[in-house]
This record gives sequence, structure tokens and C-alpha cells, in this order.
Amino acid sequence: MLLPVFATIRGGAKVLLFNAALAGVIHLAAPSQPRLSDRAEYEYNGIEVLAPRCPHTIYCYRILVPIALAQVPLDSELRWRGLAWLAHTATGTVVAAAVPTGSPLIASVLLQSSYAFTFTAYDPYSPDPIVFLIAALILFYWISDRPLAAALIAIVFVFAKETVALIATAPAIAALMFRDRPTWPRWLAPAAMAWLALLTFHWYMDAFQGWGIAKNPAASFSTGSWLALWWQNNPSLPRKALMIFSPFGFAWLFAALGYRHSAVPVRQLAIGAVLPLAALVYVQTPERALGNAFFVVIPLATAFLARASAAPAWAAAITSALVTAKIGLSTAWLPSISILLIPASLSAAWAIESVRRRAVRGYDADARIDNATDLNSDLNEQ
Repeated sequence: MLLPVFATIRGGAKVLLFNAALAGVIHLAAPSQPRLSDRAEYEYNGIEVLAPRCPHTIYCYRILVPIALAQVPLDSELRWRGLAWLAHTATGTVVAAAVPTGSPLIASVLLQSSYAFTFTAYDPYSPDPIVFLIAALILFYWISDRPLAAALIAIVFVFAKETVALIATAPAIAALMFRDRPTWPRWLAPAAMAWLALLTFHWYMDAFQGWGIAKNPAASFSTGSWLALWWQNNPSLPRKALMIFSPFGFAWLFAALGYRHSAVPVRQLAIGAVLPLAALVYVQTPERALGNAFFVVIPLATAFLARASAAPAWAAAITSALVTAKIGLSTAWLPSISILLIPASLSAAWAIESVRRRAVRGYDADARIDNATDLNSDLNEQ
């Protein structure tokens, strides 16, 4: 299932180039180096491939991206940053192709500026951009009903990061809950295969190579994992609220309002994603975990903005984008959050009012048609 804009090479190229340019600008706006990074932990996997007694706990199992990058004959910095830019470009294009309702360009703006994408432009030294691409492909395969393709990418890319197994679980839950497509049993395969591959790999490396995750705070499931640490380290409730708001800004609100207007497959996948994303929030810092929800939040938000006039829709998308980009990038190119929230709030209200006004006009038009039909019926009877 492709949007009409992708029916021609020119239309598809337009969206691809738009995402490439937008992702490029965001990467250029990021500081030259992040304050903290897991780069050393990931690069160890590309140097000491599957070596016994890996010292980096959970990072040891995320082997796919570091091993692949180590084979690229370029400078390490260029490899990581180039991969992030390419993956962000591809992800934005795939999501735009998969979104059933709304502007693919607005979807691209909301996606590229979201916290997860801007943060990985700020800190590209992780497999997260590849995980985002897999999530986008799972969205696309779910809408186009291709469970085998989803299973193939899940079983391979679960070795990039465990998040892939959780994302692959979303369509499995949706398929089990709704069972409205003949292929629904096949949608259990991506999750089953990803989890089987992941758990088998963990068991083997722990048992025979001396690996383990016990020293990682995320492994402390009984004491609240990373969620408990995040709660303790952010004592201010307003700060917690801002961090939960930060992954998508006002797109959270647009997604909630756009749920009933979106295509059925997207609504189903959104419901199926609730439990996997809740599990991810438990074992990862919530703002980064929730950033992975883009594969359902962006289509829902785009469906809502499609019901507004062009000017308020674009204003709402761009101003919300500036808020999330500022938080994720930590860039000096943008003013403070307190300043950016003012136009973003006003634009969100403008978009919501535009949708309301258009709905009223639509209802009025329907009423006039009904009245005219009733009048014609009365005249015919007379």
C-alpha cells in the first residue's frame, strides 16, 4: 500500500530528497560531540567480535551494526554519522510511503524532528537509527500485510538491538486481538522468531562465553529497572512531564485526536504497540523508549492534521518540530524551550480550531443536502 505521491518516480523522489535534506540539516545543527555516549561499548563489538567475557553487559549482544560498520573502509566518525543520516532518510521515506492519510511531507517533518531522531543526530554512536528503520518497515509490512517480510527482518535485526523484538511484538498482539485478516496467524511469526533468536543468543553467550547483563541497571527488574532510576534522578514533576512530552511534543495530542480518523490498520497497530512500549519504558529511560513509538504516533498525528487547512496544519507541524528538535539536539541554533512553546501552543490551538471549523462546515453541507433531498421528496409526493 503506497500513497498516491509514490505512484510516480518523481513523487517518490520528492519525498526521499525532502527527508534527506531535512535529516541533513538536523545533523548539521547537532553539536560536534555528545556529552555522554556509549560509542566505546559499541565499537568494542566491532573489534573484539564475539570475544569471551565481554565487559559491556547489555551492549555486548548488540553486535550487528558495529560488526557491519567495521567492514566499511571509512573513518569511524564518518561511518557512524553517515549511517545515522542514511537510516533517518530511509526511515522518513518509508513512513511517508506507509502513512495512509495525510501529507507525506508533514509526516516527514514530525518524524525527522522527533526526540528520538534528533537525539541520534546528536549522539549517532548507537544502533538506534537502524532500529527505527526496522520499525518503519514493520509498519509498512503491517499495512501491506506482508508477515513473511516482517519476520525476516525481525530475526536478523534483533541482533542490532533487543528493541526490535518488542516492536515485532506489536503486530502480533494486534493480529491476535482483531483477527480480521486471513493472514493473522502468520503475524505471530515475527515476534516468535525474534524472541527465539534473541533468547537463544543470550543463553549461549552467557553459558559458554561468560557474557551477562547482571551488572546493568536495566537487568534489575524487581527494583524497577531503568524506570525507577529515572524517577529518582528526576525529582521534579514538571521536569518528568516535559521529558514525557519531549518525544513528539504536540504530536502526542494530534495523534490522540487523529486516532478515530486514521486507517484501521494503523489504529490496530497502535493498540498492539501499547504493551511492548510499556515494557520498553520499564527497561529504558522513558523519553528514549517512547521515541520508538513514532511508527504509530506519526501516522495518527498526520491523519489529524490532514483534517485541518494547509496553513494551520503546517504551522502546527513546524512549531512542534522546533520544540522536540531543541530538546533532542541540545543545539544553540534554536531559542529556549520556554520561547518555542508559545508559538507551538498557539499553532496547535489554530490547527484544532481549523479541524473543528471544517467539521462544522462539513456537517452543515451534509444537512443542506439532506434538507434538499427531503424537499424534493415532498414535492414529488405532492
